[in-house]
Amino acid sequence: MAGIGLADLAADSNYEMVLAVLPLFITGGLGAPVFTVGLVEGVADGSSALIKVWSGWYSDRIAWRKRLAVGGYGATGLGFALLVAVASWPQVLVSRAFAWVGRGLRQPIRQAMLAGSVDKRDLGKAFGFHEAMDTAGAIIGPATAFILLATQHGFRTVFAVAIVPAVLAVVLFAVITRDPRRGAKPAAPPDFKLPRPFWRLMVPVAVFGAGNFATAFFTLRVVQMLQPELGHTAAVAAAVGFYLAHNVVGTLVSFPAGWMADRVGKSPVLAMAYATFAAACIVGMAGHGWIAVGLLAVLVGAETPIVTAMESSLSGSLVDEPRYGTAYGVLNGVNGAGDLASSVLAGILWMSSPALAMGFGAGMSVAASAILWARPPGDAA
Repeated sequence: MAGIGLADLAADSNYEMVLAVLPLFITGGLGAPVFTVGLVEGVADGSSALIKVWSGWYSDRIAWRKRLAVGGYGATGLGFALLVAVASWPQVLVSRAFAWVGRGLRQPIRQAMLAGSVDKRDLGKAFGFHEAMDTAGAIIGPATAFILLATQHGFRTVFAVAIVPAVLAVVLFAVITRDPRRGAKPAAPPDFKLPRPFWRLMVPVAVFGAGNFATAFFTLRVVQMLQPELGHTAAVAAAVGFYLAHNVVGTLVSFPAGWMADRVGKSPVLAMAYATFAAACIVGMAGHGWIAVGLLAVLVGAETPIVTAMESSLSGSLVDEPRYGTAYGVLNGVNGAGDLASSVLAGILWMSSPALAMGFGAGMSVAASAILWARPPGDAA
């Protein structure tokens, strides 16, 4: 478990360093409209979703799933490294999508390996710890980007420096992680014959995913909030600082949330996390100035890792180990499809008004939370 956490700390340092500045690079560095941010994020998430479903299903049928995951880590690093040389936003779309295809390859396998390494009663803590390691990497990456931008380096320097943790992630996962499923090629379980409670969980997951647009839109909203007071250049630096701050919050809350979920139930904690995203959207709609930015950092920072940890741990509690890969492939596929829809739609709504995009996200999040409260899938907390 610790080995997977260390590898993902490095991996998150890589891609969060890039994602902290990518929307600013697209709109400011390349002069593209805000709509393209949603398109880039949505296409990346959509292409990743398809790969995740296949990767999870296939990994349940092969003995060498760890090697497939190592290839995924490498593809993610390579995709983001290509940003050093891009000259237009369509090229950004291609490199970003390639990077997320690599993430799609590795993510269900990594989740299955993590779930298989602990008892079901400890899944909340395990995924909470992993998200804490993830978000620790997501502090290092944006902090590095912030320092580089503050010392008059450009976006491409950030992309070049991000190659270092990408290489480290590949090496760490290849060398220090252990696949808990040892032995010969596993018997192939029935295709997608997952328990009914798991499929019931996918309903609120899909509803939330359809409104859970990329954090990049909150980053752009922070620039809008602070630009009248600071000017554009300082507001951009502050937006990177917001990205860093929200990951600090995520690191602090991830493990305690997982610990609490193992005691009070994963479904209530997940429903509260969905509602937290709705609150963040409301602040994004109506807020102005530093107080609103600070509140956004707390709400977005608390919601993101808790949703990921709770959806993962709850899914693991509802299926048997031989089907972990398939279940996590489906979970990530549903999330990826939702990310595609939400990011593209948010970009379209943003062109009319940022408040419309935020309002849509809030409404879908409230609906998902209500569904989960009304009919929880029955986790084994």
